Amino acid sequence: MSHVVMGVLFATALALAASGATELLTGWIHPWERSRVLRPGPHGLGLLLSGSGLCCFFGVLAFTPTGTAFLSLMAAAAGLFLTGTALIAVSRIP
Repeated sequence: MSHVVMGVLFATALALAASGATELLTGWIHPWERSRVLRPGPHGLGLLLSGSGLCCFFGVLAFTPTGTAFLSLMAAAAGLFLTGTALIAVSRIP
């Protein structure tokens, strides 16, 4: 059962990263976000980094490495996610 939940979470993170890549390449923004996003470039990069951070996070939890690899991968995932979240916030400031 936990593998199913992890698969759904990983697929959601991949969809987030894919929507960020689509926004960077084409400039298309989801309809429910169009009124709030003022800068599509940082918003797309933020989505891409947030999705990558979540993929890294869920991958670490799925495979559970040992030793310092666990801590360094979790730190990298947190850094990617927080950087992406900050870029999403910056893209909405007028």
